[in-house]
Amino acid sequence: MMKIVLGALALTAATTPALANNWSTTDRDLASLSSSLTQNASGVAVSGFLRSSYVGWSDADVGGFSIDDAQIWVNGTVGNFGVTVQTEASDSPNLPFSTGSLGNLGVLDAYATWNATEMIKVQMGQFRPAVLGSSLRNENSLLFINRSALGQTFAYRDQGVQASASFGMINAAVYLQNGDDGVGEDLSVGARANAQIMGTASANEGALGASGDPSLAVGIAFTDDKGILLDQVIAVDANFTMGALGFSAEIVDFDTANNTPFNVAGSFVIMPDQLEAAIRYEDFDDADNTSWITVGANWYLQGHAAKWQLNYIKSDSDNAAFDTDHFQVGLTVSM
Repeated sequence: MMKIVLGALALTAATTPALANNWSTTDRDLASLSSSLTQNASGVAVSGFLRSSYVGWSDADVGGFSIDDAQIWVNGTVGNFGVTVQTEASDSPNLPFSTGSLGNLGVLDAYATWNATEMIKVQMGQFRPAVLGSSLRNENSLLFINRSALGQTFAYRDQGVQASASFGMINAAVYLQNGDDGVGEDLSVGARANAQIMGTASANEGALGASGDPSLAVGIAFTDDKGILLDQVIAVDANFTMGALGFSAEIVDFDTANNTPFNVAGSFVIMPDQLEAAIRYEDFDDADNTSWITVGANWYLQGHAAKWQLNYIKSDSDNAAFDTDHFQVGLTVSM
């Protein structure tokens, strides 16, 4: 399963539209977009964040720095309509433990939304599919420096349309996207439902800011891409918090590979709003018996908006290429 998941990560980089715009072109496009949104607009906001890290290999005297994410967001609204454009300049592909130089600025998300009713929203453009809750989180709000391998697999962008609805404790979304074959005849179709079974949904990954009352959310998703790696996938995830404790789990059944990788994670807030420790175990369910254990600590200066992160990743595998240790130190600042 390790090869399937890493192959899916590579497919993500290959199927995402090429980041071909240069700085000057993108700056001009963003300026034009901002100007047009200002006319008769209910509001326009510009935000973004930078994530930088150092990664080293414990079993070798090597290491390096990388810009993991350098993103600018533009959001605008006109009545019941909205526009979101999210751009990024970073190493490409942005895979775990990679180092390198800053890439060109390109578009990640670019979609328009329509609030059809108070409970139903429609969006069209380029966006992440609604599969796992962790894959839908922005990179500046992650508990660990890297997403789980499953979360990274489904954090790709594709072009299509999505309808989402909120019915009390249940949120649901259905979507159609171009899929693995690009603009071919086979569209990717998927759906996700998330139920807040108890308590109030946590705004963060982990236990930071969680209330003292127990909170449990469970999500289930299905997607059929008719592609090589992501054909008929069933995914389930759960998140639980109570006070200083946080737990999460993800499991995905890949029909093509006939494998079911999973991960579980837990965290504890040692100092309220300042220090959180976390651990995550990932089982790739592959022929090489590959698994990862990540131990982390977050020092929050302004919550997830400004934080230092320290991670140690132990990879265990029958394949020597995957049997390595890494450590990472990362800084995230959002504006």
